[in-house]
Amino acid sequence: MTYSSALHLVRGVKSRLAQSGVEADALFTEAGLNEGDGLACDALTLSDKLSHLWELLVEKSGDPLLGLKVSTPHRLGWLGVMGHIMLVSPTVQSTIERCHGHTRVGLVLPGARRAVPQQRYDFVWCVLLRTLRCAAGRDDATPVVVEYAFPKPANAHAYEETFGCPVKFDMPHNVMEFADADLVMALPPNPPLQDGGGQRVLASLARAEPPTFSAKVQGLLATLLPKGPPHRDDVAAQLMMSERTLQRRLAEEGTSFTTLVDDTRRELARQSLSAGELSLKMLSFQLGFSEPSAFYRACKRWFGMAPSDIVHLAHQPGPQVPAMLPPLRETA
Repeated sequence: MTYSSALHLVRGVKSRLAQSGVEADALFTEAGLNEGDGLACDALTLSDKLSHLWELLVEKSGDPLLGLKVSTPHRLGWLGVMGHIMLVSPTVQSTIERCHGHTRVGLVLPGARRAVPQQRYDFVWCVLLRTLRCAAGRDDATPVVVEYAFPKPANAHAYEETFGCPVKFDMPHNVMEFADADLVMALPPNPPLQDGGGQRVLASLARAEPPTFSAKVQGLLATLLPKGPPHRDDVAAQLMMSERTLQRRLAEEGTSFTTLVDDTRRELARQSLSAGELSLKMLSFQLGFSEPSAFYRACKRWFGMAPSDIVHLAHQPGPQVPAMLPPLRETA
């Protein structure tokens, strides 16, 4: 499972707004969002701040369609980190279902205390569709249907014009449905996304199997680590099961709670150290270590080098650091 710092999410949203002519700096400050929020708050708090931002943007602009306009679903030569982050960030939860030759992508943007405005869903759906069009090299790839768990707005026709398909409102869930042929067969031999990123995105959407239980646990661990070392009983409670059931299900997939905590920390450390955007002290605490020395020892065990050496290597010409570090274990 891949993780990316939420710092990229905050920067990416601001970048897209700026490219669309929105003066976002003051609104980001009012919403309590800053680049330090990349790993300085938990996923639900960050999600609430993003929801607040979208409320402010709509209020200041007076445009309820802003979420569609900031990221219109037309193909880019290279979407960059935004499309990937929107799919894997802990502020975005997704489900995949296969049904009669179609793939239904369900979307949940969780929040702690603030309701998520529809414009956030508009924006994420557009980013998802842009990613697929970029991967396929086709501007005409469209969903079969888009469903919103929001009341039908007065400007509902704008949604069908944007997505190029029927759009339903007052539905039980937020869903974008695709024909499997558009997800898989549309891929050209040499996808335009770098490093095969488009193929991985489409493959993950088109696969018939749901995410493994281990992957769900890892996703939860990624949101808990900034609060300190995650405990088995807390994770079990959030998954609404006993510790014994949690241990049994992980054992069935050939792993354990301790292994998943270590793997999650390792992957987060890999990406954050490669980016070099946080101090080593802050990163150690955001990964749930009690002190920087524990993080130092973990890096030596994982990568065979000190964290400062990894940061230095990341700024040298040549192969990217993640490619030079030992690969992660794959969970079943």
